[in-house]
Amino acid sequence: MSDETPKLSHVEQLKIENGMGGLLVNEMADLSVDHVSEDAYQLLKFHGSYQQDDRDARLPRKKQGLGREWSFMLRTKFPGGRLNAEQYLACDRLADTYANGTLRITTRQDFQFHGVLKGDMKPFIGELNAALMTTYGGCGDVARNFMACPVADLLPDYDFDFQALAKQISDKFMPESTAYYELWLDGEKFLVDGTRVAVEPNHSEPFYGPQYLPRKHKMSIGLPNDNCVDIFTHDLALETVLDARGGVRGFNLLAGGGLGSTHGKAETFPRLADRIGFTTPDRAVEVIEAASAVYRDYGDRTNRKHARLKYVLEERGVAWFRDELAARLGFALPPPADVPIYEVCDHLGWEQQKDGRWLVGVWIENGRVKNENNTRPGLRAVIERFRPEVRLTGQQNIVLVNIDAADKPAVDALLREYGLQTGGGALSELRRYAMACPALPTCGLAVAESERYLPDLIGELERRGFGNERVWIRMSGCHNACSRPPTAEIGLIGRSLGLYSVFVGGSFAGTRLARLYKPDVRANVLADVLADMLEQWRRDRSAGEEFGDWAARTLVPTESVLWAS
Repeated sequence: MSDETPKLSHVEQLKIENGMGGLLVNEMADLSVDHVSEDAYQLLKFHGSYQQDDRDARLPRKKQGLGREWSFMLRTKFPGGRLNAEQYLACDRLADTYANGTLRITTRQDFQFHGVLKGDMKPFIGELNAALMTTYGGCGDVARNFMACPVADLLPDYDFDFQALAKQISDKFMPESTAYYELWLDGEKFLVDGTRVAVEPNHSEPFYGPQYLPRKHKMSIGLPNDNCVDIFTHDLALETVLDARGGVRGFNLLAGGGLGSTHGKAETFPRLADRIGFTTPDRAVEVIEAASAVYRDYGDRTNRKHARLKYVLEERGVAWFRDELAARLGFALPPPADVPIYEVCDHLGWEQQKDGRWLVGVWIENGRVKNENNTRPGLRAVIERFRPEVRLTGQQNIVLVNIDAADKPAVDALLREYGLQTGGGALSELRRYAMACPALPTCGLAVAESERYLPDLIGELERRGFGNERVWIRMSGCHNACSRPPTAEIGLIGRSLGLYSVFVGGSFAGTRLARLYKPDVRANVLADVLADMLEQWRRDRSAGEEFGDWAARTLVPTESVLWAS
């Protein structure tokens, strides 16, 4: 048996040697080159950016003897999906000034901007920060955007401020290195009042340490009766527990969820989180921090494909995790509390807030806010005139909140004028609940189409008469599963161009993983495969039986393959 220390991965070595700056600083300053090296790119992720190229242009440019058409994606960080009207309008303007004219709502309640050129990165990030927004920690081996129900703090059901707790935890895990401000803001930062002040250079990280986390770290707060943020898919989550009067008694800590995997790597797989124990609200931040420290110290730093918290839970066990957590906290968490059966609300349509004002959820197909479908001009018109606060959802939609009752008819009329959907009407149930990741042509990891293909697939199923069926269909261009297909009732995951694996049997409430139904289905017959399943479900289901429950019972029983490696 070898006593040798396992060799760290290349990215781990880069983090130790460079922190968030190092070689990245010099490469970003060199505008004679339109991209950065792979090593610098790994560090750039910590600043909220992915380097990408137009994959549609690769072959034509190669034939012309040209290199790739490089650009950058920038991702914001909005705890709970929350931003004010002025911030939204700033994002809308920046989309034209520096990006490709669209805003992409992510499944983690952020905005992504695509098509930003290297020379525009610094002014873009500067203007975003001037509007009190950031890309810091939007990507990289840190805690990603902290998710929460976008409107729980506004609804009459709860007195607890979930948004405030989301912001508190997000702030707790914000990296402390000043490298971000040195690189993009000339060594300054914006305070909450808009004042710009100099920062004292300091590259230490009291919590993260010099290597940060082994990989990305996703967290959320979920409600007991509305799993709109898919809490079981997160590394860590707080599951709300109510008392007999409907007040928030505390939270169950969930740990070990995650959906990404890698083709050909059997040691990688999706996993739902386990319930670890119960905590009162006053100790929630302390518990989350201690649980994250367990991941920091025990996550795999030798193999990035095996580096998520879910593998620590899978291999060491829930009992071990509870004991390790107790050792760090100085006390053991009580057993998890019982919670009701889950439902999911996508928060579309009009709903009255507990203060008497109104909110309205607006459907955005696959989260792409653009001119071509009137979503950009329509939302801009409403937000410029009425100044509602904006909340982004985990289903890639947008909710406009704090609308005065006197303004409700005018807001509704303006939404209708621009053809924006708020649920019902011309929007089919099947399309309402469909989700896709960006995939081609921008994502460098995609092996198949997703966002550009799913609307046509849904259209074909609508033409065949399935539009009124409430079924989650989620499509991803690769096994990284950013659109969360492993928990969908029908999950479609790209294997290669024009080729998909079909998974079925996830629950609508997000509490069960889908299983492999058919591998390697060609895109030209995908509609046939889905239509056959939907027709069989219509014919054979029990009264009121949802598609996912029926499929788990009949198409993919528990002895079926859970995942294809």
